[in-house]
Amino acid sequence: MAMRGRWLWTLAAAGLAVGLLVQAQTAADAVREGIDLCLRAVIPSLFPFFAVSSLLVSLGAADGAGRVLARPFRRLFRCGGAGCAALLLGLIGGYPVGARTAAALVRQGALTPQEGGRLLTFCNNAGPAFAVGVAGVTVFSSGRIGVYLYLIHVTAALAAGLLLCRRGSPSAAAPPPAPVRTGLAQQFLSAVTDAAAAMGRVCAFVVFFLVLLHLAETATGPWSAPAAGFMELTNGILRLTPDRRGFVTAAALLGWGGLSVHCQTAAVTAGSGIPMGRYLPAKAVQAALSAGLAWLAAPHLLP
Repeated sequence: MAMRGRWLWTLAAAGLAVGLLVQAQTAADAVREGIDLCLRAVIPSLFPFFAVSSLLVSLGAADGAGRVLARPFRRLFRCGGAGCAALLLGLIGGYPVGARTAAALVRQGALTPQEGGRLLTFCNNAGPAFAVGVAGVTVFSSGRIGVYLYLIHVTAALAAGLLLCRRGSPSAAAPPPAPVRTGLAQQFLSAVTDAAAAMGRVCAFVVFFLVLLHLAETATGPWSAPAAGFMELTNGILRLTPDRRGFVTAAALLGWGGLSVHCQTAAVTAGSGIPMGRYLPAKAVQAALSAGLAWLAAPHLLP
């Protein structure tokens, strides 16, 4: 089975290589589009949160939150209270800030890898800037619609966490993390340089999946909004129509995040020991819950 899977991946890579040669101009245009997207939107919105989240974790801010919220957070999500830092930063900063903060907490010792895996089921989310600015204003010409999409998104994320974190045997709480031994200046430098490295990985996947999407469309014709969004979130959202169907689809796509975001998540959590087994099922559950909530709300929000 493993050999068969390797052959399938080899054939896929070979097919992609042929596509890059045959459609070199299309691929080059997609790369330029991806780089432009990173420079205009991805880096300005994510890089500051990457740096700040690293600095907050290294300074022990999550430990303070953990002491205050340990009991309710563990009771609701079976995860140490320090995880609330990943949830809050993920809700504000957007994909994949929550996942990166969860990985940082595990590496620091504030959470166990098992707690990090549970946290990942609900802490990695779209931010308000994307939900309101891109989905709401750009697609529906309404910031109010974007706010409702964001509220649905947050509700579905928390509901998915409550549903999925109750499963499985509980794990012991993480031991107190070792005291920070580096100075403030070194912590700041490490936070910024680590953020730059993570930002490079995120941008690489943004560009790659845009190339993949454009090459696929040269062979099959334009993809529908749900199909494009399944692979790359921004492209899918921007193809939606400003009606009830578009509203429900937007909610589902925001909850799912797209294959590009999932690869970004895997990249920023690599080496942390966080198990990824629950992540994709959780995003599927969140997408379904988001769509259901949006379907119920759509008649009251859109004509």
